[in-house]
Amino acid sequence: MGCMSTKLVPEGPPPNSGNLVTTVYDTGQDGKGKKTKHHRDRKREKNGVVKETGSNSGTNGGGKKPKTYRTKFDTRVTAKYDIKALIGRGSFSRVVRVEHKITKQPYAIKMVDRVQGKEVFESELMVLRRVRHKYIIQLIELFESQDKVYMVMELATGGELFDRIIAKGSFTERDATRVLQMVLDGLNYLHKLGITHRDLKPENLLYYHPGHDSKILITDFGLSAFRKTGEGNGHYMKTTCGTPEYIAPEILARKPYNCQVDLWAVGVITYILLSGTMPFDDENRTRLYRLILKAKFNYNGEV
Repeated sequence: MGCMSTKLVPEGPPPNSGNLVTTVYDTGQDGKGKKTKHHRDRKREKNGVVKETGSNSGTNGGGKKPKTYRTKFDTRVTAKYDIKALIGRGSFSRVVRVEHKITKQPYAIKMVDRVQGKEVFESELMVLRRVRHKYIIQLIELFESQDKVYMVMELATGGELFDRIIAKGSFTERDATRVLQMVLDGLNYLHKLGITHRDLKPENLLYYHPGHDSKILITDFGLSAFRKTGEGNGHYMKTTCGTPEYIAPEILARKPYNCQVDLWAVGVITYILLSGTMPFDDENRTRLYRLILKAKFNYNGEV
């Protein structure tokens, strides 16, 4: 998870917000996907999804031409959507690009195993069913069967921020500022709702379309946490989670933490945008954590 070399290179809800997404339940059966192994050199697995075509969390339609995908879908899904191609797969999930039969609008459907992927999809749904923001990926519709959850999601076709950093080497200060303003706008919205993302990184930030002027979409809420009712701003979390290179020192020190850990991750992303390298980097996980705990880094750019 994340980048392990110095140079950035590709690796081989608030109670009053209401339910904004329609949920369709069913007790029928549908097909089960095969498990896959995580390959660090060529694939990146996040929250159970391995991207094979430069896609992120199953919502990205960019990259090479995806493989066609044949499996059994819930009949309610196929009655409404044409299944086009597989764009992501993981140990307990599959993501396909689809097209609405009437409007011809493209979407992504993320299919998650209800048992094996229970923790991830519950966390993600808890967020996506309650948020509406221009810089956050949108959940369109939800189908539930006895053993699968089908999340119909907005399709982003511009690829990951991660991939654009690789292509550019680094961003100009002006371009980096534009990206960060959108990320912080979306993050501010989440924090006001009491939501902490806990896994912000370039792989989880998508471009809506391939153009230079595309907006950014925050994705992957499988590790997110909600502030509980009545806790106010004093809500602290204790779970150790995240992607190693982006984890805040207080999490590594196993101290109670709050939503400010997301801002630490934004700081790491800022460093990467401007330099094309990681601020804290070591192939040995223990040494990497020591570097983060010391919070000492060097920057040789001209910002």
